[in-house]
Amino acid sequence: MFALLIIGPPGAGKTEVLAALSDLLVADDVGHVMVEVEALTSAYPALADDQWDEPVRAVCRLYRRFGYALLLITATVEGQHDLDAVLAAIEADEHAVVRLEAEPATLRRRIVEREPDGWPGLEPLLAAVDRLVPVIAGLDGIGLAISTEGAQPLAVAEQIRAALSRRQRRR
Repeated sequence: MFALLIIGPPGAGKTEVLAALSDLLVADDVGHVMVEVEALTSAYPALADDQWDEPVRAVCRLYRRFGYALLLITATVEGQHDLDAVLAAIEADEHAVVRLEAEPATLRRRIVEREPDGWPGLEPLLAAVDRLVPVIAGLDGIGLAISTEGAQPLAVAEQIRAALSRRQRRR
């Protein structure tokens, strides 16, 4: 299984780019599966630090057993340890990591626009932007970094698809 892991700070566009990339691959008749780490690990009370990777590992193993060769996965990682842990949980034979990025003001604006009025997690999420932008920008193992500043998700997805195609031709 090959895993394409899309990371970035909150508001970078991971979910929308994932959906656009999936649409492109469907149009190309390329089998794949989409997994959003945050969706798998969303729980209240929150999963413990030593538990969050178990749902990721279980789902990825299941899709491998089902015969899927391409896994598209998104995650908001908070440091190198998180990135390494996500990659370990995925258990892919090969992987590539794409980092989406945008200016902090853009990230905050997108978050405010997408989250419902009165959502209690808004302030902590906005605060996380300033903390995570430099951390994610400094991670090792990034194969491709793409700015989503002023870009539509489809255009970003097309860049990722082109990089995937180049990788496939080299193999």
